[in-house]
Amino acid sequence: MHKTFQPSRSHGWQGLMGAGLLAASLAPALAHATDNTATANDFSEIFTKGKVSGSVRSLYYSTHNAYFVDHYNQDTVSYGGFLKYETAPFDGFNLGVSGLFVRGIDHGNPDQTVSELADNQTNIGEAWLQWQGDNFRITAGNQQLDLPFLGNYDWRITPMLYQAVDMQYGQGEDFLRAIKVFRYKPWGSDTQGRYTMYDTQESTSGMWSVGAGHHLDAGTAHLKGVVWYQSYSDYSNIFYTEGHSRWDNLPMAPDLGLQYIRGTGNSKNLAGPVNSNSIGWQVSLSLLPQLSWSLGYDYLSNNANGYQYPLVTPYAHNASSGPYFAQPFFTSTQDLGNGNAWATSLNYIYNPHLTVGTRYSWMDLTAPGASGSLRQSEYLVYGIWNFDGVLKGLSLNDFFGVQTSPMYAKNFWQNRVTLQYDF
Repeated sequence: MHKTFQPSRSHGWQGLMGAGLLAASLAPALAHATDNTATANDFSEIFTKGKVSGSVRSLYYSTHNAYFVDHYNQDTVSYGGFLKYETAPFDGFNLGVSGLFVRGIDHGNPDQTVSELADNQTNIGEAWLQWQGDNFRITAGNQQLDLPFLGNYDWRITPMLYQAVDMQYGQGEDFLRAIKVFRYKPWGSDTQGRYTMYDTQESTSGMWSVGAGHHLDAGTAHLKGVVWYQSYSDYSNIFYTEGHSRWDNLPMAPDLGLQYIRGTGNSKNLAGPVNSNSIGWQVSLSLLPQLSWSLGYDYLSNNANGYQYPLVTPYAHNASSGPYFAQPFFTSTQDLGNGNAWATSLNYIYNPHLTVGTRYSWMDLTAPGASGSLRQSEYLVYGIWNFDGVLKGLSLNDFFGVQTSPMYAKNFWQNRVTLQYDF
C-alpha cells in the first residue's frame, strides 16, 4: 500500500489576500535574489561582498475536531528557521545556499501533534547557481518557485523547495519563462524526492512548465495577464490563464480579475482521471487608503468518470488552493469537490505596525460519491504586529478560524500563533 501525506491543509498568504499582501510580509524569504547584493569588481570580492540573511520563528498550532473528525485535537509548538548566504554577482554569476532546521517543543502523543511540525529537520535548504544578464536569468538547483500551483503557497517554518532549472526573459509583468522540476521538498520534510503530495512512494520524473505575461495601458485602465501550461508526469496537465484590469484613477481603484483553469490527464493518471474546467472572477476595491476588500468566485467541474479531485495539483494537494480566487484557509478548493466556491475578505493596515483582517469563504462543493454539497463555511480573523526600533524584524501573528458544515456534527477550529524574527 502506498504511503500518502496527511498534512494539515492550510494556506499561505499569496492566495489569502489575492494580491499577495501577506505573502510579502510573512513567507520565509528563501528565494534567490540579487537586488540587494553588491556587485563584485573581481573574483576575490564575490565572498567579501556577499550577503547573509535569515529567519527564526516559533509556530504554535491548536486544532480542535481537525478536518471535522470528532475529538481529533492537536496542540503543537515547534521552532526553527534558516540561515542563508549569497555571493556577490561576478560576470553575471552568483550562488546561494541556506541551511534550515526545525525542532519540536514537548512533542508527546503523535496523534496530538500536527504532522508537518512533528519531525525535526536539519539540512541544506536552497543551493542554487544563477546567471543574469540584461533581461535574461537562469537559475539551477534547489530553490523556491512562484508559479501557479507550484509555489511556496503554504506557510510553515520551512518552505516548499524544488530542484529545478528556471529560465526567464523579461521582468515584472512582461516575461517569458520555462521551468523543469526534477525533485520536490514539502514543508514537512527536509529532503528532496521524486514524489508528490499525493504519494511519497510513487516515483515521478517531475514536471515542466512554460508561461508568459504581458501588460498594456489602455486609456485609464491598466491591463495585465498571464498564461501557463504545466505538465506533471503521470498525473495531469494544467492550462492556466488569468487577467486583470485596474483603474487607479477611479474612486476605490477597482480591480476586476478573470481566470480559467483546464486540467487533463497525463499518462498513468496516478491521482485519478482528469477532465477539469474551472472559471472564476474577482473584484477588489480600496475602500480607504488602508482598507482593501475583495470578492471572488470560482466554478469547478471535473467530468471524468471515477475522478478523485476536481483538479489534480501534485505539489499543492492538501497544501494550498494556489491561485483560485475563492478559497478557504484551512483546506484546498481543488480537493473538496465540484460546484461553486465563494470568498470575501477585508484587510486593514492600521499603521506600519498593525494589520488586521477577516475572511469568509463558502464552499458549495460536492465531493466524488457524496450525497450532497459540503456547504462549508469558514470564518477567519487575523492580526499582525511588526515591531520597530531595536526589535525591528520581529513580528507576532495570530490567525484564528472555524469551519462549519451540516454534513458534520462538530465544527473544525484552528488557531495559529507565530513569533518570527527576520534579519
